[in-house]
Amino acid sequence: MDEAGQATRRVPQADDFPAGTQFVIKEFDVPLARVPGPGGGRWINWFGGVARPYDASRLSVGNHWPAGSFAGWQALVAASLP
Repeated sequence: MDEAGQATRRVPQADDFPAGTQFVIKEFDVPLARVPGPGGGRWINWFGGVARPYDASRLSVGNHWPAGSFAGWQALVAASLP
């Protein structure tokens, strides 16, 4: 958080995520991460460089796929920064 209480926008690094995190792209430009944990883990939307909870019920067959690489997923986050 910055001095105004706003989340700091940034491109996350691999060590920001626990082992087993899945990196997913939704509809060509939304970088999602599925962090492992109880109950199937939790989904996070990184669009704009800020981690926000994501409602996985919005995912459907054909509108998302695994990221080809972590570097490619990072580039998508970087491209979404204002």
